[in-house]
Amino acid sequence: MTDVRDYGFRWGTSASSLTNETGLNSTTKTSGSYTVSISSLAAGTTYYYRAYVVDFNAGTILGEVKSFKTSSGQGVDTYRPYMQNYEMPAINFKSGTKYDSGDETNGGYMYYSNQTTNSRQMVVTHTYKYNNKVYRNYTCLVDGDKQAPLWSAFVMHKDAYPDKNAGRNNGWKKDPAVPEDWQQDSSGSTDGETYNRGHFVASSYRQTSDDANKQTFYRTNQALQVGNNFNGLIWNDVEKEVIANAPTGRDTLYVVVGILYEGTPKYLDGVQIPSHFYKLLMQCGFNSSGEMTSAKGVAYLFKNQSYSKTDDYNNYATTIDAVESRSGFDFFANVPSQFQEAAEKQSSPWF
Repeated sequence: MTDVRDYGFRWGTSASSLTNETGLNSTTKTSGSYTVSISSLAAGTTYYYRAYVVDFNAGTILGEVKSFKTSSGQGVDTYRPYMQNYEMPAINFKSGTKYDSGDETNGGYMYYSNQTTNSRQMVVTHTYKYNNKVYRNYTCLVDGDKQAPLWSAFVMHKDAYPDKNAGRNNGWKKDPAVPEDWQQDSSGSTDGETYNRGHFVASSYRQTSDDANKQTFYRTNQALQVGNNFNGLIWNDVEKEVIANAPTGRDTLYVVVGILYEGTPKYLDGVQIPSHFYKLLMQCGFNSSGEMTSAKGVAYLFKNQSYSKTDDYNNYATTIDAVESRSGFDFFANVPSQFQEAAEKQSSPWF
């Protein structure tokens, strides 16, 4: 094979239904072996897996199905799809619970929801099918009291999420994975300021298919954000640069977008308005065996206010550590510590 665009493993707890996929997002390997690491597996459980390689010319090539069994003392109390990805923050799951799943409103596949130790917060992953392959769109932590996602974690990669000009499929809709009274659908004005529904995963980030784009219009992918002088200016500038700098090949860009609630609370239609929005970036490099070899990070933190057309988003760069301190979250928790610690201390813009 000379034109590989992706390879990895499909796996699950049933030999006939390998519904989970851990890909390496690599386009450079043409021969040899590769490995991946999978965490958060249930103890005493048999897992099945098969290797795959996607070639532009030959299509998807699958290896034979094999299996392994975790030891009785290995893993956590439940099995939770997609929680091992590098961009995932640390999560306190409710002990003794298993994930729930159901049909996506758009996407042709499944959503997964997970209970946390906070009964008013849940973790949701949205997936979609494209060319008979399942893709994870994004994972978010939804807060029922705030009626907003506290963060959304996702991947930017030009090969894995190619731009097919799907367009902007406007029309905010209920997230099927989350109770309706946890979801707000407000926009408007208060105290002289106009607020839009500010995307976490931008519509422009998911242009591979209509289904992928429509999932960015779930109500759990937005929060009240100052309109044309923030959402349409400096925030939009950062979104464009992330798209322009999404990698190909072995590098992968991991992104977390979130909000803070600091200072005196402000409300619109009974929904608390975030005081800040942040975007955290960590780009990781991998060798031909899928092992991480490098990582660089930066964070952007903005007050939820109007900005000037001349404001440069690079003036709002800070460290991931600084946002962790203010938010209380441990971001990029699955990145190996020898790379994570240095990357989270970096504040110099690199695009």
